[in-house]
Amino acid sequence: MIALSSGGDIMDARPILVMGICGTGKSTVARGIADRIGGSFIEADLYHDESSVARMRAGLPLTDDMRWGWLDRLAAATRATPHRAVLACSGLSQAHRDRLRAGAGAMDIVFLHGDRDLIAARMAARRDHYMPASLIDSQLAALQPPDPAAEGALWIDVALPPDQIIDRAVAALSDPRLVSTGGETP
Repeated sequence: MIALSSGGDIMDARPILVMGICGTGKSTVARGIADRIGGSFIEADLYHDESSVARMRAGLPLTDDMRWGWLDRLAAATRATPHRAVLACSGLSQAHRDRLRAGAGAMDIVFLHGDRDLIAARMAARRDHYMPASLIDSQLAALQPPDPAAEGALWIDVALPPDQIIDRAVAALSDPRLVSTGGETP
């Protein structure tokens, strides 16, 4: 279930993690949600250290040991935002999400998922990004999708246009009675 803080005001609620593998549109969706709710957008890619970026640019996946400091920096940035934080971050494994929660507290999760071929086409069309399409398979192998009930995760298929994804996410985040069953929002 997507849950708001006790006040029920979407801007005062807990942080939002927009997660998924590379090429799912995390940054576009997280930025859109932040704009709509007056939140603070956090781009996880900006918090990687230089060696991690160089490794990914070379087509090599990161190890968990390489991710821990990055996740800690993201949690600190999330805590420091003046408004509701909306974080665009892969959050591939349960351990990664647990690390973020350990530093930033409970989070609402919007899980962007979709067809591998669609995601690969999007990755091939991207310009000026260090993450090559060759890392899709390693990200899929590492992915542990969030449990809708246990983690309060809303699942949205990225085949939808970005505006519709943002609309669905904001609607669910605005109404704590909406529950994801692992499928799409109504």
